[in-house]
Amino acid sequence: MKETILVPKLNDLKAERCRQEFFYFLQEFWDVIIPETPVYNWHIPYLCNEVQKVVEKVIKREAKDYDLIINISPGETKSTIITVMLPVWAWIKDPSIRSLTASYSSSLSTDHSVKSRDIIRSDKFKAYFPEIQLKTDQDGKTHYKNTLGGERYATSVTGSITGFHAHLLIVDDPLNPKEAASEVERKRANDFMDITLSTRKVNKSVTPTILVMQRLHQEDCTGNWLNKDKSIKHICLPGETSKDIKPIELREKYTDGLMNAIRLTRRDLAELKTNLGSYGYSGQIMQTPTPLDGGIWQRWIIAVPDSEFPKELTKIGSDWDLAYTEKETNSACAYVTAGLFNSKMYIDDIGWDWMEFPALINYMKIKKSPHYIEAKASGKSAKQTLSNQGIPAIEVKVDGGDKIARAMLSTPFAEAGMIYCRQSIIEKLYNDDRQGILIFPNTGTDLADALAQSIYRLLNQPQMFFF
Repeated sequence: MKETILVPKLNDLKAERCRQEFFYFLQEFWDVIIPETPVYNWHIPYLCNEVQKVVEKVIKREAKDYDLIINISPGETKSTIITVMLPVWAWIKDPSIRSLTASYSSSLSTDHSVKSRDIIRSDKFKAYFPEIQLKTDQDGKTHYKNTLGGERYATSVTGSITGFHAHLLIVDDPLNPKEAASEVERKRANDFMDITLSTRKVNKSVTPTILVMQRLHQEDCTGNWLNKDKSIKHICLPGETSKDIKPIELREKYTDGLMNAIRLTRRDLAELKTNLGSYGYSGQIMQTPTPLDGGIWQRWIIAVPDSEFPKELTKIGSDWDLAYTEKETNSACAYVTAGLFNSKMYIDDIGWDWMEFPALINYMKIKKSPHYIEAKASGKSAKQTLSNQGIPAIEVKVDGGDKIARAMLSTPFAEAGMIYCRQSIIEKLYNDDRQGILIFPNTGTDLADALAQSIYRLLNQPQMFFF
C-alpha cells in the first residue's frame, strides 16, 4: 500500500509565512486596501521588522524592553504599516490580542480602523485565516471584536476610552500639524500620552506603546517622552541625511543623501521646503522642529575663545526672566550675564532652572550683580528681597510687546556683529534642547527673553526705562 503524501495548499503555505514575517503579510495584503503599485523602499521592511519584535514580546506576554518612537516624514507608509496592518497581523499570531489605536482626530482614527477591518473582511484573508472571524454583534467602525477574544478600539486624543484595556497601544500622529504651535493642543496630546494611556494597559510592564509621528515642536509628544526617564527606542528617519538619523547605522541606507530617493527626490524636497516653510520642513521632513539655520534667531552671535574673553566689562550684570515653580513643564527662571567692551556686548554666562521663590533668591545671589529684573509681578518680590539683603537689584521695564516682538527687535544687533559670547557656552546658547535660542519661539522662550532684555539694556538703552 502506497503511503499517502499530503501536499500543503498554497494558501496554507502563504498563511504560515505571513505569521512568521510581518513584512511578507504587508506585501500579501497591500492591494486589498491600496490600489497603487507598491514601492518597497528599504525603510518599509526595516520598520516592519522593528514593530514585529515589539508585538512578539506582547504575544509571549513578556516584559517589554522599551516603548518605541518612530519619527518619519508624511507619505512614507507609516500609518499603513503600523496602524492599519500591524493590529491585524497581531491577530493572526494571537487572536486574543486587544489593540488600542489613536490619532489626533476621530475621523483619521476611524479611517485606519476601517481599513484594518476591510483586510479582515476580504476574501483573501478569510481564505488564509478562516479561524479569525468578526463577531456580528460587535462590528463597528471604531470598535470590533473577533470570536476568539481579540478586540480593536480606535479613538482620538480627545476621545473616551472608558473600560477598555489593551495589550498593544499605537498612537499615530497625536498632534495636528496646524495646531502644533498651540500650547493647549500640545498639552492635550501629551496628557493623553502620559495620563490617559497609562491607565489603558492590560499590564503596565508588558503593554508597549508605539508612537509614530512627524516632529512638529520641541514640546510635542516625541519631545515630551524624550525628556522623561523612560526606556525608549528612538527611530528617526529624516528625509535627508543629517546628524539626527537614529539609529546612526541607518545612514548607510540613504541613497545620495536621501531617505527615499524614489518618493522624496531632491525636486520633491525643494517643493516641500517652499510649501511648508523653514519651520514646517525642518520638523515634518527633517524631524528637527527648528530650521537648521535657526528661525528668528540665527548664528549671528560671535564666539570668542575663553582665553581671549575680555577680563573687564563695563555695565556688566545679569538680566533675568523670572518664574516661580519647580515644575519643568512650566516656564523656567533664566538669566544672561553680559557687559560691554569697546561698545560691543559680551555674554559671560547663561543659565536657567525651575525653582520656588526661596531657592530662586539663593540661586540669584551667587550670580553676577547687579540683577536686572523685568517690572512684572514675579519680579517685584525678587527685586525687593535682594535689595533688602544688600544685593544690587534693579527693576526694569522693556518696551517691545511680547517675547517674539522683543526678539525681533533684538536680532538686528546680533546680525550687525555687535554681540559676542564665550566659546565654551555658545552651543548651549544656540542648541540646548529646552532653551536654545535657535529653537525659539517653539521653545527656549525664557532664555531668549532674558537675552533680549540684556541686549536692550546694553545696546539700546533709550528704549528701556529704569525704575
